[in-house]
Amino acid sequence: MVTHDATAAPLAPLLIPPHIARDHPIVTRDYSLFTLAIHEMAQSIAGWLDDQADGATIFGPSRFGKSSAVDHWLQKLLSERHGGYVPMVVWSHIDSGGAQSVGRFYANLLDASAHPLAKAVRSPLDRQHMLVERWMAMAAQGGGRFVVLVIDEAQSMTQREWIWLVELHSTLQKQRIRLCVFSVASLQFFDEPIGMALSGGAHVAARFMLVARAFHGVRSVQELAYVMAGYDSGTAWPSGSGVSFTAGLAAQAWAEGFRMESQAPALMKAMTEELPPRYAGPTDFPMKTVVQACRHVLLRVAGGADWRDAASPESWQRIVAESGHKALMGIVSAAAPKLCQAPG
Repeated sequence: MVTHDATAAPLAPLLIPPHIARDHPIVTRDYSLFTLAIHEMAQSIAGWLDDQADGATIFGPSRFGKSSAVDHWLQKLLSERHGGYVPMVVWSHIDSGGAQSVGRFYANLLDASAHPLAKAVRSPLDRQHMLVERWMAMAAQGGGRFVVLVIDEAQSMTQREWIWLVELHSTLQKQRIRLCVFSVASLQFFDEPIGMALSGGAHVAARFMLVARAFHGVRSVQELAYVMAGYDSGTAWPSGSGVSFTAGLAAQAWAEGFRMESQAPALMKAMTEELPPRYAGPTDFPMKTVVQACRHVLLRVAGGADWRDAASPESWQRIVAESGHKALMGIVSAAAPKLCQAPG
């Protein structure tokens, strides 16, 4: 395996060119590229909804793009598949932290549900009633009798929180509302079903944890080219302008034929050659590396660098080498046995 030349000079600090708007998505990193993994996630969840599943899990290593998929794409894709509004609540558990009490648990879910009185002082029972009423209203708005709860970073859920969620599920069932709980989690989550059952929570595991699907990263040059083409044609800034990120940031290079899509072989080669020694995981690369490397190249070109230099194979490899890619893939390698053994 070819590795990065440690004797090469490090990359110069990346500066935001003064003519680039500070609210440009490339600067703020507030954007999401569509991937095959996002499509597969939406298809899996749509299928589980069709099958009236109570719960299921999407799992994958950290920094592969799971949260971005939930935040930017899932509602839109499910609504398109469903043919209308899908009542969906996204609870980012990492933001809420472990609920220390049932009242706090309900408050977190009220906040995730955009309830106007989420932060008001109420008893736990009052909060439960507020939440049930909110979800019943959402179900009615969707024209059906179900509500989708997506728990991001679900591996940090406590057993008490899962039990409280079962109680909510049963309460809604009595109102003939189906609560569909989809967990988005890292690999260590898959210790939970067996551990939950052995510690007396078999009803939790049986209700929410029986079915799972993997969330993949980028697995081929063709898939990477599809993702990177988003910079050329799947993005626009200002919004609605029809000017893609590549065309707007690298106007001269764009006129000369530069396209991010065509850089996929060089980036894939760099990510492959920068794998850690004795890497034992799958050929499955994180979106963190892809987005960080592409951002670096685009901002270099925007700052006046010749695109032929900024996007040379040597440049891509140096960028990937300094992105933390090797350490991240070491984590993926360590988790590979769980990835192979996980259900689904």
